[in-house]
Amino acid sequence: MYRKEKPLPLKSSASSLTNNLTVFISPEKGSMSYAVVHKSVVNVISSSLDGSTVTNRQVVCKEPSAVQQNTPMVIQAKWISLPNRTVLVLTSLRGIQMFESDGSAMIYWHALGDPSSSDTQDQTNYGRGIAGVGDSCICVGTQIGEIHVFNVPAKGTNILLQESLVGHKHPICDLTSGPNKLVSSDEQGNIFIWSLQANGSLKQTESVIGKGVPCSSLVLWNDIIVGGYGDGQLRVYCAKTAKLAATVNAHARWVNAIDVAPETGRILSVSEDTFAKVWQLKEGTLPEIEYKYSESVTDLQLVGGQFIQKGGRGFCVTGYDNSDITFFVQN
Repeated sequence: MYRKEKPLPLKSSASSLTNNLTVFISPEKGSMSYAVVHKSVVNVISSSLDGSTVTNRQVVCKEPSAVQQNTPMVIQAKWISLPNRTVLVLTSLRGIQMFESDGSAMIYWHALGDPSSSDTQDQTNYGRGIAGVGDSCICVGTQIGEIHVFNVPAKGTNILLQESLVGHKHPICDLTSGPNKLVSSDEQGNIFIWSLQANGSLKQTESVIGKGVPCSSLVLWNDIIVGGYGDGQLRVYCAKTAKLAATVNAHARWVNAIDVAPETGRILSVSEDTFAKVWQLKEGTLPEIEYKYSESVTDLQLVGGQFIQKGGRGFCVTGYDNSDITFFVQN
């Protein structure tokens, strides 16, 4: 179904983090960009759509403080495309940073935790889980279970913390979003569904009680939620009712990333078991999921995976301690 293509080399290897790959397609610029986290650096590769030109950039997560000049470890990097702006968001052990889409300039910094506190728990509060909601909101999850909602203007640096959503009691693992909806998961496998209200705020409407296994990655497609779990399972839920529709023993080890092709409902899952697998979602009162394809990337614990086309005709993956982005294109 898919064939392996020539890889793109990174300047440094991929860290062992969940969701460690983000892709930004810019048709107006005729380019595709890929970002992968390595310790305190984000490797950004941009290439023309035909692959004839490739450029590399490294975005360094450096705290803008006269006191703290070290480079904290990056937890996640993700491009968020709002209707009027695309922003590269980084989360780290110290805070949340937002950059222009090419990573050239930092436009916002939000500190997490208090390094001067004598309480160890107060000193650390990493960010993890990034999603865009509505016309101007970017949501970022935190270690203490809060979800910060930032209002991002169409241009400029006047970014404001609009609200903090409280509901999770455990560290956030991932966020995903659809039209007027946000879905969040945590390290106990709990999933909360939030709806965008007329006044611009987010209100929790449904929830799924977890079973103690982290829900490390989430996608939302046409009122279908798919979660990837630490026990290798994929679980499919109805977003309107939060009811479980299907459970698949998809992988032998931890599912590190999942992605959806919005035009077709294809799902990509990648795992520490070296396998990248493609599935097909089917809508209905109880949604269904069907296996389509699998490929093992030999001796590589996969940590990131993304479709590179909205119909799912191609995808790319990254692996721990490996310096390549590996591509697969449909035959």
